[in-house]
Amino acid sequence: MVFVKGVLTSISLAIAAVASVAARPAQLKFEKRQEDQQGIDDTSDNGLTERVTWDSYTLKLDGERVFLFSGEFHYFRLPSPDLWTDILQKFRALDYNGVSFYFNWGYHSPKKGVYNFDGVRDVQKAFDAAEEADLYVISRAGPYINAETDCGGFPSWLMDMRSPARYSNEEYNANRKEWLTEINKFLVPNQITNKKGGPIILNQLENEYTGHDAEYMEAIKQKFLADGIEVPSIFNDKGMNNYFVNGTGAPDIYGFDKYPAGFDCSNPKKWATNASTEYMDYYAITNPEQPSALWEFQGGAFDPWNGPGYSACRQMVNEQYAKIYYKSNYGQGVRIQNHYMTYGGISWGGLATPSVYTSYDYGAPISEPGLMTTKAYEVKLQATFLHTVKPFLATEYFEPKIDNSDNILVLGRASIEAPTKFYVAHHLNTPSDNLDEFHVTVNTTDGFFNIPKSSKLVLNGRDAKVLVADYDFESQHLVYSTSEIFTHQDVGSYDVIVVYAYEKEEGEFVIKTGGKRNVKVETNDSVTSEFSDGVLQLTYTHPNGTTPVYISGAGKKNKDLLVLISGYETALLWWAPVIDKKKDTRVLINGPYLVRSAYVSRSSVAFTGDIDQTTDIQVILPRAITSITWNGKKVKLHKGDHSIWTGTLKFTEPEVKYTDLTKAKWKYSPGSPETDSDFDDSEWTTADRLTTNSVTTSDTLPILYADDYGYHTGSIWFRGTFNGSSEITGFNLTCISGAASAWMVWLNGEYLGGFDVGSQEFRNLDINIKGKNVISALLWTTGHEEDGGSNDAYKTARGFTSAKLLGLNDDQNQTASIDWKIQGNLGGEDLADPVRGAYNEGGLYGERYGWHLPGFPDSKWEDASIPEEKSRTGVSWYRTTFDVDIPEGYDVPMSLRYVDETKTRYRSLLFLNGWQLGRYANDLGPQTQFYLPRGILNTSGLNTLAVAVIPIDEAAQIGKLILEPYKVLQSAIPSVDSVESPSYQDRQ
Repeated sequence: MVFVKGVLTSISLAIAAVASVAARPAQLKFEKRQEDQQGIDDTSDNGLTERVTWDSYTLKLDGERVFLFSGEFHYFRLPSPDLWTDILQKFRALDYNGVSFYFNWGYHSPKKGVYNFDGVRDVQKAFDAAEEADLYVISRAGPYINAETDCGGFPSWLMDMRSPARYSNEEYNANRKEWLTEINKFLVPNQITNKKGGPIILNQLENEYTGHDAEYMEAIKQKFLADGIEVPSIFNDKGMNNYFVNGTGAPDIYGFDKYPAGFDCSNPKKWATNASTEYMDYYAITNPEQPSALWEFQGGAFDPWNGPGYSACRQMVNEQYAKIYYKSNYGQGVRIQNHYMTYGGISWGGLATPSVYTSYDYGAPISEPGLMTTKAYEVKLQATFLHTVKPFLATEYFEPKIDNSDNILVLGRASIEAPTKFYVAHHLNTPSDNLDEFHVTVNTTDGFFNIPKSSKLVLNGRDAKVLVADYDFESQHLVYSTSEIFTHQDVGSYDVIVVYAYEKEEGEFVIKTGGKRNVKVETNDSVTSEFSDGVLQLTYTHPNGTTPVYISGAGKKNKDLLVLISGYETALLWWAPVIDKKKDTRVLINGPYLVRSAYVSRSSVAFTGDIDQTTDIQVILPRAITSITWNGKKVKLHKGDHSIWTGTLKFTEPEVKYTDLTKAKWKYSPGSPETDSDFDDSEWTTADRLTTNSVTTSDTLPILYADDYGYHTGSIWFRGTFNGSSEITGFNLTCISGAASAWMVWLNGEYLGGFDVGSQEFRNLDINIKGKNVISALLWTTGHEEDGGSNDAYKTARGFTSAKLLGLNDDQNQTASIDWKIQGNLGGEDLADPVRGAYNEGGLYGERYGWHLPGFPDSKWEDASIPEEKSRTGVSWYRTTFDVDIPEGYDVPMSLRYVDETKTRYRSLLFLNGWQLGRYANDLGPQTQFYLPRGILNTSGLNTLAVAVIPIDEAAQIGKLILEPYKVLQSAIPSVDSVESPSYQDRQ
């Protein structure tokens, strides 16, 4: 609990009841540890390996404490394996030391007993990319993952299982064992415990499981063990529920997830909850012998169909959010933090659940096309601090003395391994935009200090600070700093430290020195220095840029110190890439858009990275280093005072070429012959099932649920035939499908309308009363529900719960009055295209016949142009080819953007070289721009684009399609090979 002047702060009232039972658990725990600390090692392990152990503070890898600063990445949301390397290099550049991988069962298994780990599903390439980037891996194989994916990651074929999923029963146990057996073939050899080592250090049991079946959890745990998983197991509780903390089914290390800003991006200034001390208190009474772990902590937010768009999500969960909520976590003792997401990517094809559309940008630190954001740079500042300032790893809570406690919350953390103390400050009212001044009393080995001494310490709106006192770094002793620390380093003959705050904020940096005679301060007039009793205080205002202060004779053995005082905007572009992992040695560079790596070779440092414009740089180099290269080219440097080198990275504008699609040669074909009453559907699947394992009740027979017939994704056709009579006055259809789904109906070729899900009656029809009548219905689906409640919600049907002829009385057999056929993707679960997989194609005529594939012979199609000048009824297909030429040494992520003013509703599918990369709804949005990943996109030659347009209203016309880049970067992006993309001829 947090008390200020004897009064319980309002931020803690919500947890008062729990804490009163625990009798101030965090404080009692700290006091008891202080008593028992000496000579006791409370390190724990799982009995299988000593390479990954833990105590109540942190994980330990080979005996060394680590703050596991991890981020979520879904390889299945980026269907270009070489880009995995690019993204994970960016993780490492931002100083993440871990990555969390979900493994999507449904992505790898289109049919029971069939598994695919080739091509874009080659999970070994994901492990290799992580290891190459020097990232530890948290493996999360489910069986259930959630993740806004179709069926929550369950394979579609599991919907025909009679038994409930996520519980112990013979049928489900057999199925989930099948999956775990297959994925464990990859997990087991990639563990850190293997002779050659591997990146996996932790393995999750299930995910967010709320089903309370401990035997089920235990069976999963035992399956992993039996297959050879040796690293510690973890469990991600869906919030602070105390599920599986101990007992049967419990993991080695418990933790939970939290999304405090919520998911309503339409109110980007509003955060759902304040930052508080609830995690600290919950941990203290739940699992105090384990490190405090947030296995998923909000790194962004997903956005629904018809939502405000990811630009609003990025505003809501921005760098200010990261400052406050992440630092609050650290102040509460969290030492394992996994951001969900760090890179979101693209829910291509039918991968998504209906709650989200194609983009899964998530407002994450790294955007969907792989670009840096301000939040990414803020994360880097924090991560580098956490990896640099080692005393912060193992700390106990204490209650600091502060003023202005009505507005400011300060969490104190005292190192158990050093006298260092930390003060984590943010507003009590987390979203406050107020400018508030405050003071903190720090108790150090150098005495008591009421800081700041002679300047102002403020929280300027949505900000948070981690202040450090009584800290030995390199050869120096820091008494306190009111500026935050980015990193510090021994660069040979002197030490360097980078501190920062918002521009125009005042700061104090105070060190212990050997005495005024031995110390000389060199800086400009913006910094004042004051000596008193062997203590040197620097007082300054944070600049627009970086102000160097060189202090001769500051540290032990009179070692010099370079203090770099930076404004926040400049600090964002300070980088500290590791050049020697064993010694944790870094080199400092300021200015570039992205620094991927740095390597030292004799007297030179080789940097790799990206720039988006001509960039002035500053480099801090040991005196033994006399030159640098940038992406293999030598950079002309100017040596300033105290080994601060300056130079310029010149950006050369490339000649990026790509086709203007408004001038491209387009081909058009109508694409819904299924609406014709004479269409031959004899090869279609007969709907004859009288029972279903769906959780959706059917009101009429036969069952008209697509999944019961092996069709699980995209568009589904239903054709019902009935003989007319004078009694029949029409028919009724009741559709069930996910959010943003739509369905269209024809009778004997006449369009009757397009609708959202629900019930519709069709009367006053031109029915052939003496012969055959044909109902044609097209259902455009958006995926299946998840199963987060362990209630088989993923089995919710896609199809029609009722199909009745109207006008017939009860004595007439309505259930047999319409004969139905169903058609989905070609082959159903026996995929026609196993390379692109189960989610790529639906049941449109053009999809079944390969119109979306490169090489399809469209020469006899009608010439067309986009934008169209006329509206077209039924499904329309458009095809063209276009060129892209991106020079080597540049990264130019490309997109396709819809621009139209069509008032009638339509849906559209976008296929690039046969890969479905976009689902567009002109009446819903919000997505209009679709990412075209390199590797799928041929960036040095010809590409095939196919677009399907499905009007919901009777007719629609497509507007402009614009091919354009997100950004142009001069880049060290790793080479990206073309992804295997079978052609029309390959399918034949």
